[in-house]
Amino acid sequence: MSQHPVLPTTVLSHSHADYLERLSDQEFWQHAVQLAKTPLEPTIKTKEYLECELNNGSAMIQLDVLREVLPSTRAFAQLPQSPPWMLGVTAWRGEMIAVIDLAAYLTQQQVYIHENRILFIVQTADITLGLAVTIKDTRTTIPIEFIQSMSPVHDEECATPEGTIQGTYAGVPILNIPMIVTNVVQQLSRCHE
Repeated sequence: MSQHPVLPTTVLSHSHADYLERLSDQEFWQHAVQLAKTPLEPTIKTKEYLECELNNGSAMIQLDVLREVLPSTRAFAQLPQSPPWMLGVTAWRGEMIAVIDLAAYLTQQQVYIHENRILFIVQTADITLGLAVTIKDTRTTIPIEFIQSMSPVHDEECATPEGTIQGTYAGVPILNIPMIVTNVVQQLSRCHE
């Protein structure tokens, strides 16, 4: 039995399965007890992010908040009295959704036309929004413990709406999409009262 090391996981290769078949009952149970006593290695919790270009740098968006990713070549119907960061509305899966230029929203400035822009469909509870973004990088997996929390910023010159940044990784802000969706809906409601 000492010919094969005890594996920390129960993944069996073909040769290991053959080895187990040749064990006597007593050897098998000794092997099982050794496996049971092997301490489990804690799994590292990670999340995946996409890095997007902004007017003044970049930010990361957590992949699990994305419902769908579409090319942003769609036509947007403009609405009167819309904020400068709203591109308009479009149809998505039979419903009308607002489309926001994410970079313009975060700086509370006018929309700039960007090349290679895509449309992220995000959904929280019963609210669905389209976020027009430009992807800067491929997917990034980040262990949760490496994300640095943000302290509230009280800079008068900072136009980023409060609560929209949930932390940073390697100096890049990680956006709090549920908070952004809530803030967008509140601002749109005020604009159209």
